Amino acid sequence: MPLQEQIATLFASYLFGIFFSLFLSINYRIIYESKKIIRIIGTFLFVFLTVMIYFILLQKINHGILHPYSFIVILCGILTEHYGERFIKPYFKKIQWKH
Repeated sequence: MPLQEQIATLFASYLFGIFFSLFLSINYRIIYESKKIIRIIGTFLFVFLTVMIYFILLQKINHGILHPYSFIVILCGILTEHYGERFIKPYFKKIQWKH
């Protein structure tokens, strides 16, 4: 695989990790305030759609080739979002979430 494709794969995987972590926390808030059947269906749809989005993204970048380093970079994106949330959260405390 050419170097440009590898760099694009790394960058897309990192951004996807941030995207996944952000939507996972939103999904967690929505799912665990609902009924059991909604939890099951919502979790299934969340996992299915995020996996499909990632593979479509990989299909566009490098013909759908999945490398082990992709998972490592996704994990780095998840950790970045998780620890970066501490610094961003105080700015959004004024926003009231509707429950």
